[in-house]
Amino acid sequence: MKKTLIIIACIVLVAALTTACFMGCSEEDNRPIIGIIQFGDHGSLNNCHNGILLGLKEGGINLDDYKIEYVVSNFSGEVSNAQAKTLVNKNASIIIAIATPSAIAAATHAAGTEIPVVYDAVSDVKTVAKFENITGVCDLCPFEDQLALVTSFMGRSNLKIGVLMSTEEDSDALQLTTLQQAATAYTGMEIKTRTIADITTVTTATQALIDEGVDCFVNLLDNTIVGKLQEILGITNAANIPVFGSEIEQVKDGCLASASIDYITVGKLAGNQAAKILKGTAASQVAPETMQGHSTPYYNEAVATALNIAVPTYEGLTKVSA
Repeated sequence: MKKTLIIIACIVLVAALTTACFMGCSEEDNRPIIGIIQFGDHGSLNNCHNGILLGLKEGGINLDDYKIEYVVSNFSGEVSNAQAKTLVNKNASIIIAIATPSAIAAATHAAGTEIPVVYDAVSDVKTVAKFENITGVCDLCPFEDQLALVTSFMGRSNLKIGVLMSTEEDSDALQLTTLQQAATAYTGMEIKTRTIADITTVTTATQALIDEGVDCFVNLLDNTIVGKLQEILGITNAANIPVFGSEIEQVKDGCLASASIDYITVGKLAGNQAAKILKGTAASQVAPETMQGHSTPYYNEAVATALNIAVPTYEGLTKVSA
């Protein structure tokens, strides 16, 4: 009898352990991985991410068939490298990299593997041109449109314009050159710059440009600088100096105005490219694209009022809400 009770107890114990494992342990998720690395957390890059998912769906990819591993760095190239290495070690089916530092990290670590990389919102494609098995979408800030909007709001063209740059953004040099070329169309316009290697010094650099007598600031597509936008605005607003954002989300966040491209569309283009690759097309056979041309002018009425700047009559100018 005692032996029988021991056997019954063992059976009950095994059953309990089996049930516990069934309830507490999930089957290993063997779905292929779509890795998305985003350099920093702000509006335009978040729009890219949302657009990528839309583009994948439009391209016929059922996202439920994949694990989406989405990581956001803290404006650090080192962090982007670590995230890219992790995705390569997991043998991701594809890595989609938002912004230049993420793209370089992904392409560097995927080099020599069969993992394709799609970059998104990279302004200077030369930064990734040396890599193979890569394609993507270039975003070009419409600086001619931007300066037309700036001069309209400021009421003159002989302006000293402040520009902040970071060493994390390899595309800043090309953007600055493009901005300077656009500025030559205006008599007396000067571009004053400060480059920061440490984001903790962004406030010092902002104040230095104000001390040089800049009339306004114009943002590049520099994610490190945009990530510190509120700190910058705290200083510029106190000095009654407007900041013109490089896209609409910055206007919502407190910049005066922007001639903006649509970053949802930028993301959708990259998502479409990724879908083609996931369905069997080699990355080398997917042509890179450039988002340029049409821009939409936006302004923040509350900021214009606070800075005592009259809103000009300007074709297509649209008010945004914070």
